Amino acid sequence: MTSDGRVELPYGITTIDTGYYRPRFDAAYLIVERGEAAIIDTGSAASVPRLLGVLADKGIAPSAVRYVVVTHVHLDHAGGAGLLLQHLPEARLVVHPRGASHLINPARLIAGATAVYGEERFRALYRRRG
Repeated sequence: MTSDGRVELPYGITTIDTGYYRPRFDAAYLIVERGEAAIIDTGSAASVPRLLGVLADKGIAPSAVRYVVVTHVHLDHAGGAGLLLQHLPEARLVVHPRGASHLINPARLIAGATAVYGEERFRALYRRRG
């Protein structure tokens, strides 16, 4: 494991600590093969600089990322999808059809998470940093 919580696995797979809640609590995955990449889960919007940093550290151009796949639409797994896609000009988002509307308009997800955590805690967990 690297100092930033990254773990290099076989077959071109890297786990990336998203920084959500506490170290090693939530991860995104980078898969690289034949010069193209996919990112599985994004973490929250606050995780996007970490993901872009790993791409830069590994010498992977943002244009080499072809897919961003979200396993489900909870904000700690898919909250950064929109922001991340702004930096990946060739990437396509892969999401279950029932989740697509939540990513297009996350207002209900945000309202639900705010109701669970309260406004202050929600901002601490999900706000965009940096």
